[in-house]
Amino acid sequence: MKTTLVSSIAAILSLQTVSAANAPFYTWPNAHSASRTDKVELLSHAEARLSFASRLGLSQFHSIGVGINVYKLQRVAGAQRRLWTDKDELEGTIMVNIGGVAKVNEFWSESPNFEIEDSPSFDDMGSMVKRLESQAENVMDSDTKTLYSNADGGFVDVVSPRRDTGVDLSANLNQWSVFESAIGESEASRFKSDDLSDVSFFEEYMVLKSLAEKTIEQVIAEKATLFVQIGSLETIARKEGVNSQKHKVASKLMSNILKDVVKATAAYPSIIGLIPPAAKNAKRGQNIELVGEFDISLVKRKEAPLAPTHAPKFSADGTSAASPLQRDENKIARPRPGCFQSQDTCGNVTNSCNGRGKCIKSTTQSNCWSCLCNPTVVKVNGLNKTTYWGGNACQKKDVSVPFLLFTSFAIGLTFALLWTINKMIGMGEEELPGELSAGVAIVRK
Repeated sequence: MKTTLVSSIAAILSLQTVSAANAPFYTWPNAHSASRTDKVELLSHAEARLSFASRLGLSQFHSIGVGINVYKLQRVAGAQRRLWTDKDELEGTIMVNIGGVAKVNEFWSESPNFEIEDSPSFDDMGSMVKRLESQAENVMDSDTKTLYSNADGGFVDVVSPRRDTGVDLSANLNQWSVFESAIGESEASRFKSDDLSDVSFFEEYMVLKSLAEKTIEQVIAEKATLFVQIGSLETIARKEGVNSQKHKVASKLMSNILKDVVKATAAYPSIIGLIPPAAKNAKRGQNIELVGEFDISLVKRKEAPLAPTHAPKFSADGTSAASPLQRDENKIARPRPGCFQSQDTCGNVTNSCNGRGKCIKSTTQSNCWSCLCNPTVVKVNGLNKTTYWGGNACQKKDVSVPFLLFTSFAIGLTFALLWTINKMIGMGEEELPGELSAGVAIVRK
């Protein structure tokens, strides 16, 4: 009885410690230090957002509010950038957030540049990153290119100043055997190909491996900005616990591959964030201080599912178990873009349709939820300006209505000009009326 009581108290204290932990962030090239004697700045959620915006060159979209320590920001925000800079002169940044890191000292040996006080949830960090992406789109005059995403809120997105960006991701997400070869059979034996959380970890590990081997080199060449959100450790922590052997092994593997990613970035501006796992009973809700105020109605995100909503793609013998039509060996079917199997998954992956719409169920397909975009209206010089949105996550401006109006007007104007010119040409060819021609004398030669 006494043993049970002591273990219960220890578990409660463990949950409280996890929920109140700080989230460390490491920045390059100005904080590549192995010493833990330097002072680590502690930032509030609002100060952290301003720091990220400064390092990404997006300060013009944010304002310093009440309670912000400006001197602290100057020490952690990095080099100042000009407010108006041509997109070809911009220097990109690589931002990587790893969720579910329980023991930071074992995961990473270097000293952080700053920490976020009372760590935000992994989902809130994802919301903030999506908001920064949309601002980077505005600065670079380019759309976000999604290289990878999953049902747990993980994604890899790139915003490049080149519209025809060549940045891609060549991760092998179809062969479990490749994963086994990469981490070794001994470590791979702890993961199962029919477990949803294990499949998610397999995918994200292979994604980071591809980033280190090829993708980051492409990002640096284009001076693009790369946003990476990795959450499989968070999923394993919720399911197995932070003290489980599987979480310990997964953390070690994730730490090793993350070091390869950092090595590949070299001197390229980079931000690495380690987000502690949230307590199972932690309340979820949009963190306005971290994400920032929306310019349209706020839409609260719903709680993320504990595991991917798509079914396991492997059977016990390692062959695909999706359907008789998908019998390619070790094949993992990818989710259809814009179509999600639940309203919660749609809201989490699309950041609640980026606050520009809502997730609705399809009337033609079963178990298919997608974004229905709504127009936004803002006042400009006293007049209402309506903006229409499109895309799988309502992330793109819909210019179809203005295009149709302009095209219709241009076609109508062209026909009117052709009709007028045709009439003017035909006027000289018409015969005079009989009354006028009768009064004209005929001259004989």
